[in-house]
Amino acid sequence: QLLTDLWIICPDNLAACQNSDRKFTPETFKFFEDAIEQLEPDSGVEKEYYLTNETAFVWRSLRLLARQSVPYFQHIQNTKNLTLTDNLQNIIMLIGKEYKKETGTENEMK
Repeated sequence: QLLTDLWIICPDNLAACQNSDRKFTPETFKFFEDAIEQLEPDSGVEKEYYLTNETAFVWRSLRLLARQSVPYFQHIQNTKNLTLTDNLQNIIMLIGKEYKKETGTENEMK
């Protein structure tokens, strides 16, 4: 009975899957917001405590970038001599600068 109830919740299952309420991928800036704050020079966060040092965060970050922001991987191609963490930190700072430029808050970034 429960399975039948699930199937009849929405008459068009494809439309239900495409519903905007089912979007679970975060916006790029919102996902990186804490990391951007940590990477700012006056944040007071020591490098060893950066989110970019956490393996799970790096993995989720790369998945998100691959899904939503493929052009950032071109940046990695241009800096092959850096570690993955250093590349990710550079990309996160680029995302922060672009977001602040779009929102008109670029003067607030230090």
